[in-house]
Amino acid sequence: MLAYSIGEFSKMVGLSGYTLRFYEKEGLIKVNRDENNVRIYSDENKLWIESLLHLKNTGMSLKDMKKFAMWGHGGDETMEDRLTLLKNHRKKVLEDLEELRQSLEHLDNKINFYENELGDCFSEN
Repeated sequence: MLAYSIGEFSKMVGLSGYTLRFYEKEGLIKVNRDENNVRIYSDENKLWIESLLHLKNTGMSLKDMKKFAMWGHGGDETMEDRLTLLKNHRKKVLEDLEELRQSLEHLDNKINFYENELGDCFSEN
């Protein structure tokens, strides 16, 4: 197992040291420490951070991310809770995608309108 300092790990995952310490403080990630109490990150931490970032990118609240992390650290007996949380979040993501699709369609219609209007103005000259 490889071990990384906070600086190395920060570069690997694209998060600042401040953010990593915040995630640890909030219970989103569990980090081992060496004999000098220095944080030591692992490849397992990297996979966990990547998973959390996907949840964050899909709009999951910090509160729900904390639940998911707490349950994840709790072991297999929380799998049903995690599955329910993820399924509920997936429903919300699909609703958000549909709302975005509708807004994109509206935007495309506006662009087409203005392109047609500008095209008509240029053709009259």
